[in-house]
Amino acid sequence: MLEHLPPRVYWTLLTAAFVFGCCVGSYLNVVIYRLPLGLSTHEPKRSFCPLCKYAIPFWHNIPLFSWLILRARCANCKSPIPVRYPIVELLTGLLFAAAMLRFGYDWKVFAAFTFLALCVAGSYIDVDHQILPHEITWGGAAAGLVASALIPLPLHGFEGTWWMNLLYSLGSAVLGYALIWVVIQLGKLAFGKLKFKFEEPTAWSVQQPEGSLEPVLKVGDQEELWSEIFSRRSDRLVVQATSALLGETHYGPCVLKISEDSVTVTPEGGESVTLPLENIPAMSGACLALEQPREAMGLGDANWMACVGAFLGWKAVLFAIFGGSILGATVSLLMILLGRREWAGRIPFGPYLAAGAVIWLFTGPEFLEWYLALARGPAAGP
Repeated sequence: MLEHLPPRVYWTLLTAAFVFGCCVGSYLNVVIYRLPLGLSTHEPKRSFCPLCKYAIPFWHNIPLFSWLILRARCANCKSPIPVRYPIVELLTGLLFAAAMLRFGYDWKVFAAFTFLALCVAGSYIDVDHQILPHEITWGGAAAGLVASALIPLPLHGFEGTWWMNLLYSLGSAVLGYALIWVVIQLGKLAFGKLKFKFEEPTAWSVQQPEGSLEPVLKVGDQEELWSEIFSRRSDRLVVQATSALLGETHYGPCVLKISEDSVTVTPEGGESVTLPLENIPAMSGACLALEQPREAMGLGDANWMACVGAFLGWKAVLFAIFGGSILGATVSLLMILLGRREWAGRIPFGPYLAAGAVIWLFTGPEFLEWYLALARGPAAGP
């Protein structure tokens, strides 16, 4: 899209896109750190060191360069600055430059910038916290709908009146959400319960550690966040306890059925009683068995595909799911071959979906045309 421009203009636009992307990446680092913790992304306005809370002056916050000049350490407390910060800045800069090459100085390039920024922030948050915040997914879907209505030829490629473009974007978003929602429901039927049995009574507890935003279930040496257990109101955590301490109340052998907002206690030979969870500051005890709900995927992935559909259309939704699955399987296989099986499970599906969507953004139509030509085979001779 830029080939017809004079070399000076060509490189000026590419450089501007790269620098702008690095600056956006610096802001995305703020989003990635603050959003999952429930902190405002604009108050305080200046970035700060997570350890000493030192407000970072602008000359210590220049994308890429400051990290190198400060030798990857806070200027105040000298604590290490993770390499992730310059990586996010560089990655965003490169993606923005690639978008400029792909779309040129057209209004749709700004829609591409927005979508790519959402992909970077959402992927890192998902890896760090196993969540995709609504601000990223549903906020992104709303941005995709607005972009589709305002840009004459949106990223999804459908060309019509503004309201036809909007309807196409909305339908694609609904399809993206619905496809993953169906996968979740089918996965719930096939893999809906995760059951544990212990030969000896094993310690269990539900507590909210200091500084944590949600309770944590601990069984033996294993810990799991509350949000990873309950994804819907019908989910129940069932504990076959040999003993239980709910707040200050002791119970002997009993069965506990725990939901997001209550716990039902059924003592051996006794009647069940249901207690509001808000009145129980902590739970602990010993158990012989435990059953918890399990999801094939999280609803955050469904929300994320609504965002992909709103920006890129229904073909991108199908490609992202297919491509993300292949990427996920490839990375998992590679980690297993390298003897790093535990690493494979640390990456959720969201980043793979994002990668599939980004591949479609840059090469999707060409890839689809190549694949269809391959599927049709060589043309028949005369």
